[in-house]
Amino acid sequence: MRIWLANHYAVPPNIAGITRHYELAREWAQEEEAEVTLFLSKFVHPRRTFITEAEKEGIEKVKGLKLNWLWSFPHKQNDFRRIINMGSFAVVFFLAGLLKKKPDVLIASSPHLFTAFAGWMLAKLKGCPFVLEVRDLWPDSLIKMGGLNNKHVVKLLTWMESFLYRNADKIIVLTEHQRTFIADKGIDPNKIDLIPNGIVVSSWQPNPEKRTAFRRKMGVTEDQFVAIYTGAHGPANALEYVVKAGRHLKPDTAIVLIGDGPEKEKLQQIKQEEGLDNIHLLDPVPKSEIFDYTYAADCGIISLADNEVFRGARPNKLFDYTFIGLPIISTVDGEVREIVEKNQVGVFAGAENPQGLAEAIERVRSFSDQEREEIKRRGREYIDREGDRKKLAHRFYNILKELVNRK
Repeated sequence: MRIWLANHYAVPPNIAGITRHYELAREWAQEEEAEVTLFLSKFVHPRRTFITEAEKEGIEKVKGLKLNWLWSFPHKQNDFRRIINMGSFAVVFFLAGLLKKKPDVLIASSPHLFTAFAGWMLAKLKGCPFVLEVRDLWPDSLIKMGGLNNKHVVKLLTWMESFLYRNADKIIVLTEHQRTFIADKGIDPNKIDLIPNGIVVSSWQPNPEKRTAFRRKMGVTEDQFVAIYTGAHGPANALEYVVKAGRHLKPDTAIVLIGDGPEKEKLQQIKQEEGLDNIHLLDPVPKSEIFDYTYAADCGIISLADNEVFRGARPNKLFDYTFIGLPIISTVDGEVREIVEKNQVGVFAGAENPQGLAEAIERVRSFSDQEREEIKRRGREYIDREGDRKKLAHRFYNILKELVNRK
């Protein structure tokens, strides 16, 4: 089977960012012997720079997998240049696809909707099934976060969203909330399948000897209790409340945040103005290293803004922390809280509550060694059931296979 997969923000594991699509594509090429082309951007969004030749050379060569690096307009801030960046990737993707041999199936991932729409047009021209993957509910999430209030743009994106839902041959969602949201718009539930985020279980093994070295890299001592946050530093992540929790921590407790985004400068300013030496803000690291940093911590933080749009979120961090075996502290109510509490792998700290987060960290710190081992066991069981990337990729592939056969 010849598969095209497009995501503006996809990266391989040696670069910090969204590795979901590379890992799915690699599994399809290696395990299913498919011919997979992954369309991704030369401009790496989280760090706002272009990929280097050295980084390209460091990517594992996989038989059957081709990485098609596309140019997109560079930008530094979330202003009109980012809109141009989105549009330019979609246009270049469309033009690049026109020149290539027809695939058996084309998958385009949203956000953003421009890439998805370009994918639908290509699939129509090539005469192949079109699969829409929904990682975030656009434009609903933009509107509810206050990032979009232009009525003309809202009207355009709402039309585009509805058009893609109706005209996709299959819709892939990452959470149950997304499945319900789309079905409630009158879309046939049988057209919607859940393939959540997950972990390549074979990609990392714990190495206790590395723990001291990575704690040193984080700037914490061996005897400190460390809560870690890994990922985006944007308005949606509500990290100012995580940083302000430093006011309420005990002296031998620290919080480490690894990542980048438009809010990072503001977070550094809060840390500096309030003299929060127990807060450590680190630059992004590749996926291949993030597990070693996480393993060197004592618990993991999941943080999102107190907004109904995130009630149905199921972030990557949920899978990263359960895979490592860290107790989870979630500030997010809804689907994440349900998973954490149902699987007994952590606690809910309350939303946008610095003191509540500090108290939750202390609660987790009081767990006995036996309780922590039980959390680790339950976390691995959850990954085995619902977060093993190899199993999820095989399930996804069977959906594609059935779709192609039916067409």
